[in-house]
Amino acid sequence: MLRTEIDGNIVQQADSRRPSSYTAVLGDAKVPLLHADPPYCLLVRRGKKGQRRDPKKAKINHSAVTRYENVAAYQRFTRAWLLPAADRIAEGGHAIIWTNLMGREPITRVAAEAGLVPHGHVLWAKLGKKGNVGERVARLYEVALVFGWTAPPALGPGDPAPPRHHISGYDDDGEAGDWQHHPNHKPMSLLAPLLRFYTRPGERVLEPFSGSGSTAAAALRLGRKASALELRQTWTQVSGERMAAMAQRDAPG
Repeated sequence: MLRTEIDGNIVQQADSRRPSSYTAVLGDAKVPLLHADPPYCLLVRRGKKGQRRDPKKAKINHSAVTRYENVAAYQRFTRAWLLPAADRIAEGGHAIIWTNLMGREPITRVAAEAGLVPHGHVLWAKLGKKGNVGERVARLYEVALVFGWTAPPALGPGDPAPPRHHISGYDDDGEAGDWQHHPNHKPMSLLAPLLRFYTRPGERVLEPFSGSGSTAAAALRLGRKASALELRQTWTQVSGERMAAMAQRDAPG
C-alpha cells in the first residue's frame, strides 16, 4: 500500500470503509473537520428493457467514477464509510460532504444515524463557456452538505456567516491538468473559504476520498494538516506527489 508522509501530512492508500484506515492516518486522534468528496450518486445506465447501456456513451464516464444499481445501494456505501469517519470528528467539529443532487437524501439519512445534525449546505455553480457577447451561465451541479454534533448557534450581529455558495469554473486555478483531470477536482477558490471557516491554522483536516489531492493541497497551502485516504493506487500516487509539490513550494528558501 502506498503512503506519503511529509511533516505530519499523510496520504495513505486505504479503504475508507474500514476503521483501521483512519487509525493508519490519525492514530487515536480526532479532527475538527471531516471534508469528504466521495463518489457521487450516479446510477447504472440501463435501456428500456433493463439491459445495461454502453458505459462509453455515458455523459460522465471516467475510471474514477463509480455507478450504483440504485439509491439504496448508494446509501449502503455511504453508511459503510461515513459511520467510521464520523467517529473521528472531534466534539464541536464538523463534516462537509460533497455530492450531487441525488445523493443528498441518502447522505443526510446516514449522517443522522451517526448523530450528526444538519448545518446547511454550500452550493457550487459552475461557469460555462462565454457566449457571443461575453455572458457566462452558471449551472448548479454540486452541493456540499454541512453537519455538526449539535444545532448551529444563532449568529450575532458581528459573527461571520459560514460559506453558503460559490460560483467558479471547474479549474480556475489551472491545476487540474497537472494532476490528471480528476472528475471531482475542486479549485482552491472553492475549498479555501470552507477550510478557513471550519478550521484554524495547525489543525488537521480528514479527507477519506483524496482523488487528485485537492483537499490535501488546500490544507497545506492554508497552514493546516492533512490526513487523506484513497482507495485506488494511481490516485494515491497522484495525491502524494501533489502534496509533496505543495510542501516543496512552501518550503523556506
